[in-house]
Amino acid sequence: MKDRIPADAIFLLHAVLFPLVLFGWTMPSLWYPYIASLVAVLLSDLLFGYCILSKWEFDLRKKIDPTVNYDFTWSSYYTSRLFGKERFSNSFWKTAALIFLLGSLAINLYFRYFFS
Repeated sequence: MKDRIPADAIFLLHAVLFPLVLFGWTMPSLWYPYIASLVAVLLSDLLFGYCILSKWEFDLRKKIDPTVNYDFTWSSYYTSRLFGKERFSNSFWKTAALIFLLGSLAINLYFRYFFS
C-alpha cells in the first residue's frame, strides 16, 4: 500500500503533463512550460527510449503487484486498460510520439521566432 500512493501521484503528474504536451499550444500563457515539457519528453524518449515517469510509476506498481505486464509505454498500457485490449502497438505510440514532439517543437519555434 505504501508504494501505491507514490505510484498514483506519478500517474496524476503524468495525467496533467499528457494534456499539456498535446494541447499546450492552445494556451499562449503556458508557452514556456509547454516547450519545456515537449523538450523534456523528447529528450527522455531519445535518451532512454521511454518516459521516465512511466518507468518510475510502473517500477512502483510492480512492487505492489509483480504480475503487472508493463512495457514502458504509458499510452498503450492505459488505452488497453480503458478499452479492454491494446488498440495500437508500442512501435506505433513511439513513432507517433516522436513525430508529434518534433513537429510541435518545429512549428512552435518557427512561429515564435521566425514568423513574427
